[in-house]
Amino acid sequence: MRQISINRRSNRILYNVTVSLEASIFPEWLAFMREDHIPKIFATGCFSGYKICRILDESAENYSVAVQYFAVDADKFKIYTAQFAPALQKEYVARFGSSAPAFRTVLHALEEGEVVSELEPSKN
Repeated sequence: MRQISINRRSNRILYNVTVSLEASIFPEWLAFMREDHIPKIFATGCFSGYKICRILDESAENYSVAVQYFAVDADKFKIYTAQFAPALQKEYVARFGSSAPAFRTVLHALEEGEVVSELEPSKN
């Protein structure tokens, strides 16, 4: 039987940035995110991981993408928003303007779980 590992006291902050862009600029946008923007975000020391997800059921002409950053903790996220976010957002807008607008959401993870491998019977 598969088991689920649950962390009921996750307390992680998830910073979700949803972007809408034309499919034609997606390769340029993705390269910018990978090579420039995300490394700068990690250089702040405020985040421990990220995911880039394309939202399904979109047209071939337009993409919606969610970029999710996992904050180290709530205090680090506050530092990011106060000290680093304004300049990084300004840089992003200067590069893409209205061709890739972003909508930001901050989530507090209350619980997280994942499937773990099957438990092996004890060999006592």
